[in-house]
Amino acid sequence: MTATMLAAAPAFAEEAAPADKSADNGIEQITVTARKRVEDVQSVPLAVSAIGGKALEARFVPDVRAVAKYIPNVQLGQVQYSGATLSASIRGISFADIERSFEPAVATSIDGIFLASNTGALVDMFDVESIEVLRGPQGTLFGRNTVGGIINVKRSRPTGELGAKLSATVGSYGRNDYKAIFNAPIIKDVLAAKIGVFSINSDSFTYDARSRKAEPGLDRLDITGSLLFTPTANFEALLTYEHLRDRSHYPNPVNQSVGEQKDASGNVTYGGELACTAFGLCGHAADYEKSGYRASYGGLPFSAPLDADNVTLNMKYKADNFSIVSVTGYMKNKDSLNIDNIGDALNVSADPANPAYVPLFHPVRKLHGDQFSQELRIDTDFDGMFNMVAGVYYFQSTYSLDNQSVYVADATENPGARVDTFSAGQTVKSYAAFAETYWKVTPTTRITVGGRYTHETKDFHVEKPAVTLPEGGPYKCPDVNSAYAPCRNPHLAFNRFTPRVSVDQELAKDIMTYVSWSRGFRSGGWNGRPGSTPDSIGPYQPETVDSYEVGFRSKFWDNKAIFNLTLFQTEYKNKQEDQIRSNPVLPTSTITFVENAGKARFQGVELETQVRPVPELHFFASAGYLKAKYLQFIDGTGKDVSASKQLRYAPKWNASVGGDYTFDLAGGDQIVFGTNLKYVDKYATESSVDPAGLGREIIPSHTAVDASLTYTGHLASLKEYKISAFVNDAFHSGGRIVRSSYAGPFWFSDRIPNRTWGIEAQVEF
Repeated sequence: MTATMLAAAPAFAEEAAPADKSADNGIEQITVTARKRVEDVQSVPLAVSAIGGKALEARFVPDVRAVAKYIPNVQLGQVQYSGATLSASIRGISFADIERSFEPAVATSIDGIFLASNTGALVDMFDVESIEVLRGPQGTLFGRNTVGGIINVKRSRPTGELGAKLSATVGSYGRNDYKAIFNAPIIKDVLAAKIGVFSINSDSFTYDARSRKAEPGLDRLDITGSLLFTPTANFEALLTYEHLRDRSHYPNPVNQSVGEQKDASGNVTYGGELACTAFGLCGHAADYEKSGYRASYGGLPFSAPLDADNVTLNMKYKADNFSIVSVTGYMKNKDSLNIDNIGDALNVSADPANPAYVPLFHPVRKLHGDQFSQELRIDTDFDGMFNMVAGVYYFQSTYSLDNQSVYVADATENPGARVDTFSAGQTVKSYAAFAETYWKVTPTTRITVGGRYTHETKDFHVEKPAVTLPEGGPYKCPDVNSAYAPCRNPHLAFNRFTPRVSVDQELAKDIMTYVSWSRGFRSGGWNGRPGSTPDSIGPYQPETVDSYEVGFRSKFWDNKAIFNLTLFQTEYKNKQEDQIRSNPVLPTSTITFVENAGKARFQGVELETQVRPVPELHFFASAGYLKAKYLQFIDGTGKDVSASKQLRYAPKWNASVGGDYTFDLAGGDQIVFGTNLKYVDKYATESSVDPAGLGREIIPSHTAVDASLTYTGHLASLKEYKISAFVNDAFHSGGRIVRSSYAGPFWFSDRIPNRTWGIEAQVEF
């Protein structure tokens, strides 16, 4: 049979692996450690989808983004304004801006290490043992900034056997990827090693509309090394080092700026964006559409390089009825940005025969950061009615924006005058103690009660230099003489208790229902991309999420079918909203700020199912419905404008259906055909309605069909070899817009390719 393992099931998994088969012809059982303990995924009263490494490989999932194709109410994408950065929305909860002083609403964890930001979170799936997406706030066991949920990636461990897995992929837009994993025993049954090398390369799917040449694309090198030390049956230590060197370029934005808009009577309804009205950069709308959104008019390649070094150490001591676990992580990275933020350029040459194009709005930035975390916990495994997980946690992260400068071109005088420059940084320290207890009050009834207490501090600094710039300044924080009180001591401290309570009831063998309530919080903070005056740094206040769930889990038909249903309601208080607006001091530049908008409510339903009627055939499907609305949104004047606001990245409907069929051949060879269809309803990427009335903030609905065909063979000297062909989004050419943003003086959008294809050869020995 095919090695597909898709667990549409109710648990978060630090570890997802095949356990045993209840029936040879049934669906493979998945065990998880959702609550830091090994349990059947179908028996844990939480909402999660877990996908094993073999399934990821069979579906040609290149990185973490593509797992959203199989999971309800989850939207994953890439933010190209920082290297290898993940954007995530779960059940409509997201935070779009990736400025380092801001923090994500959906957290990412790699090998148990919580990431301070989602920069570098686009993990390659070639060396992954499992990935799990937990939906809903996870404030008890995982803590801060998990109000939407958490994405947990677990990479494969050293096998302790001599072997290798090699892969080469070629495909659309010059794709050429080379990946290798090498395993070796150093001391038999005591010390094992693994080395991985991944080289990811391609052009962009976009091309320069003037030269007709492809824009540069991915250029990523990832090197990992792991040592697994198992001196006794009761103790193990896993040490992993990763170095990432990313010199990738990304598609230039689509300039969607417009000029003056009038109604049928000729009355002006909207004055237009400055990029269009003052600089004439608004004439390419038809050209974008004609090219399938592949044409680019940017003034320079979109560069976002990243260098990262990460070290993790996981240690575990197991006694008869308890385990002691230590998880230690250190990460250090530096990234930069050099882009045309509008995606359209001015011709500053006086000679029509020799045009010279430069960006109108050109930010350049350099920053670096690091983080350290330590978790120590105890997990019990008693035979009686009581068990628990309890521990302590320490987290520290620091980032420093060495410099950001913004250049604005003047078509008649200056091809790039610096109008703004500043530096900023922040140190976050978080201390937590947590416990979750599990009570089996009857043979079929369990109660979970847990909580986490977090103490967190943030110390911020920012400086605008003592130079004359149109944007404003100078100033710096901290400054004991500042007229703005928060600038005198930009220090924040938060204390929060985040509990969870659930009750689950076994109705019959392999049939369970549960109800739960959980709370999460995301801390407040400062604005690391400030405006012309100190009051633009904030602060903004923490937000709180309460989630209520009712779930039904079932496995039936002799283990050939799974049907899971989840209903949820999420109450959002003091919701943080990032906004980009024109700078009142210099209208050609922008100001980013965060405000606590008020209250919101998310209600929805999630369905996940699998059917394997015969050993060769496996069907899987999911569907999500989401009703999301603001209950209160207080604007700068104190007025409630919630009726005119919309929640971002919250499509009302989404669904997927797929399957694979395995043809068994002589000698153990196989041919596997797989396919999947994913539908995502339209969604908004701006909280405000397009003032021009053009609906630019709405991303249309999209249906993508993927397919793959794989031949697996065997030779005497090889464990196996595979030759595969695959296509993603088979019925749409060109590209499409997936994110659209209003920035005051201009409106810009990000795009991704539609149809992509590839051919892969893989050997394992």
